[in-house]
Amino acid sequence: MHVFILTFMVVSKILLPPQHSVDHTAPTLCTPTEINTLYQYPNNQFQSFRDEDEFYQQLNRTIYEEYPHASWNIRQKMAFRDIAEATENFYLQTNSKQEIIDLSQHTFVHPNRQVYFLASFQHNTDETYRKFLVIDAETQTVLLGQSQFQERTKDL
Repeated sequence: MHVFILTFMVVSKILLPPQHSVDHTAPTLCTPTEINTLYQYPNNQFQSFRDEDEFYQQLNRTIYEEYPHASWNIRQKMAFRDIAEATENFYLQTNSKQEIIDLSQHTFVHPNRQVYFLASFQHNTDETYRKFLVIDAETQTVLLGQSQFQERTKDL
């Protein structure tokens, strides 16, 4: 009997086409994740990083420091895809005309990559200062940044 079963199994393996596992025949229920080699900064949305204030406290001040008497400071952790909206809101809130940042040129950063958005605004009667910086949450590499100074023109 054992010989018959073994013979049947061997013959069936030879004569029948290979059967695919359920993984290969089941419909795809979710989209496959992209290969991380496509991006220099791949998706890290499921990793945990410091909160914004803790990150700022440990940040090297030669890289970024808020203005000492700032009227407004922003510290946010967000997905890279949200940076354009965050900078637009920052410039709107500080009454500045600024072009919207085009992230389409930053194809090396996955849209879901976690980054820190740091911005500072200082205004007095004669001068206005604005700056922002985008720092990768995982590598702490500066990805974007901008600084502006405006001097108020005096009426003659």
